[in-house]
Parts: sequence; C-alpha cells; structure tokens
Amino acid sequence: MIPTLARLRRQEWHWRWIAGIGLLAGAGVGLFAALRLEHPLWALAWLAACGGLIVAGWDVRLRQLGELPVPRSAGGGQVRVVADGPFHMAELPGGTFWMGSADDDAMAGKDEKPRHPVTLSPFRIACTTVTRGQWQSVMQDRALSETDAELPVTKVSWDEALRFCNAASQRQGYKPCYRLTGIGKWRGWRCDWSADGYRLPTEAEWEYACRAGTDTRWCFGDDPVDLADYAWFAENSEGHAHPVAQKEPNRWGLYDLHGNVWEWCWDRYGSYNPRPSANRRGPRIGGPRRVLRGGSFGDAPVYLRSAFRGADVPLFRLVFIGFRCVRVPARQH
Repeated sequence: MIPTLARLRRQEWHWRWIAGIGLLAGAGVGLFAALRLEHPLWALAWLAACGGLIVAGWDVRLRQLGELPVPRSAGGGQVRVVADGPFHMAELPGGTFWMGSADDDAMAGKDEKPRHPVTLSPFRIACTTVTRGQWQSVMQDRALSETDAELPVTKVSWDEALRFCNAASQRQGYKPCYRLTGIGKWRGWRCDWSADGYRLPTEAEWEYACRAGTDTRWCFGDDPVDLADYAWFAENSEGHAHPVAQKEPNRWGLYDLHGNVWEWCWDRYGSYNPRPSANRRGPRIGGPRRVLRGGSFGDAPVYLRSAFRGADVPLFRLVFIGFRCVRVPARQH
C-alpha cells in the first residue's frame, strides 16, 4: 500500500502520543520514588530509563519510515501533452514520491538527505526548457538570433525568469503568479499560489517531474551507461548547449531534465525538512541562493542525477542556466 501523507502524519502523531505518555509516566514514577524513598538518584534513574525507551522507540519509528515501500504516483506511463500558450505541457497527475537520495547511495551529497515523502497536487509542466524563440516572442527581445530559436535561452537570471512567467501569463490572459513587494533591501518577489499563470516549478515539482515515477539515480536507471541517450553533458556536448528535445524524453514525455542547461526553481536553497509534507515550496527564510536542478552540458553524470541539488544567486546570468515553466489551470484549484 502506498503510504499517503495523511497516513504518515497519523503514524507520526501516534508515536508522539506514546512518547508523551512515556515521559509523563517516567516523571510520575520518578517523583514518587524521590518522595517515598527520599533519594533523588531513584528519580534520576527512572527518568533516564524512560527517556532511553522513548529515544529507542522513536529511532525504530524513523527506521520504519525509511523502510516504507517507494511511493508511486498515479499514471507511471505516458501522460497527456497539451498546447498551452507558447508551450507544449504535460499534465502530471498528483501523487506521493520519495524526494532526495537514500542513505546508502554512494553518489549522494549530504544536502540530498534525508529522503522524505512529498505529496503534490496535479500540475502542468513544459516539455522543454524555454527556448530562445519563446523568449524572443514573449519578451520582444531583438538581441537573440532567429536562427537559434530552438536553443534553450540562457544567461537569464532567476529574477528575469519570473518576469518572463508574468509576461507570458498576461499574454494568454492568465493571472500572473509573481509580484514585487516591500521597500529597499526588503523588496522581493512573492508568489500567488492560487493564480493560474505560469511560474517556475518548486524544487519538489521539478524532481517529481524528472523522476516520472522512478526511484533511480536517473529517470532511466542507476547505470550512467545510457545517459547519452537522454542528456547532453560533458562527454557528448562538445562544450555547448544544444537545441531542445533532441534526446530521449522520460516516461512522461519531458525532455532535457538531465543535462543541457541547469534549471531555476522557485525555492530558496536550504536543508531538507524530513517530515512528510504536501506541495512543499522550500524554506520561507534563508540565504540569497535559489535552487538549480538538472545539470548542464558541461557537467559529469553525477551532477545530472534526479536528486542532485545546485544553487546560485538570483541575479547571476550564466551561459549554462535556463528554466522551464509550470502552470496549474484554474479548474484544479
């Protein structure tokens, strides 16, 4: 049975109640011993024993959570692809998946752990990163060559990616997701999650889309021998980005999630919260960096894994960074 978010939370509270009752019982017995036997060491002994049992029980619970069967989202095969404004977008089903890397994965970095279950609502995601042609059409940027229209747009900061999402939303008559608030150094972007416009994926949405129902290092398995069929990376790219959708897609019809260019996500970069969650959107407070995912044409296979996490400053414009858009149509709210 797939461990749903509600089930995991019920189990978590079950163990919290056991721990609380154990602590109260230990305190009561310790107080009784101290009063009746008139020796504080008895109280300390009882409290230590009960505390040890609580810690041991909670450790068992965490181990059980880590050993739960891998959640699978609904519809592990191909999904429906629809035309949505300037994009072709895959309509992904909602579901629960394991985010991050297992403790025994020798390739995994510390920031990919602990692996934890995340539940997501249905959403649409563009089948490719935003191309130069799409950027030029929406932003009226004459600086880009029309002959390179199918190359992913790069040298785009996180801030500029948000502005593109708003411009594309307004062009289609959707409600923009992003707005600037605050004054001076407190000025920053806020996301209206109820809006039906285009936006950047959250880090959880990106990994969910990349995995496409798998739990392996890459969307096709754990052996990088087949990576060249799915990605442009250091061994086959000749040091530059390539037109989108030239390699094999994952099972959900999404291209270039491994390699070609890194992709901006909405989330601030920070440590994972191991608790089960729904529609996770990253830490509210953190450093200046925003999450990057997917690896690029200049990277080794280890950096192209589904769980690998990168980060950069939102104002940076680098030749190996691009982005793709997601959208939640109004009827799904």
